[in-house]
Amino acid sequence: MLKLAFPQANQSSVNIKSNNSKVYFIPKPKEGLGIDSMGEFAISFEFSGQFLNDEGNPAPYIHIAHALEQAFNFTFGDAYKSKERVFKRKPFNLTKALDYLKNLITKASRKQDVK
Repeated sequence: MLKLAFPQANQSSVNIKSNNSKVYFIPKPKEGLGIDSMGEFAISFEFSGQFLNDEGNPAPYIHIAHALEQAFNFTFGDAYKSKERVFKRKPFNLTKALDYLKNLITKASRKQDVK
């Protein structure tokens, strides 16, 4: 069972429980996002301190990684190795996935501004 809590403006939370997500992550590292991209997201979520466990404490990386696996129907294999590979990147590539997604949103925004 996957439980994600999303704080609302009134600080209450909404719980989503799912045993079988209908969203699938298909890694395409040469075209955009690979498995380590999901590791990059899990690291970012961990450092944000906004992903909490049942006790209300910041969730550790591995719990966030497992939640992503369940939510998007994929497996890291070894989530810690993915985390290690992200930190071994050169400084200009540390946020490769986040930069890629930012650029997609920027391009889409520019197309909408033209219309």
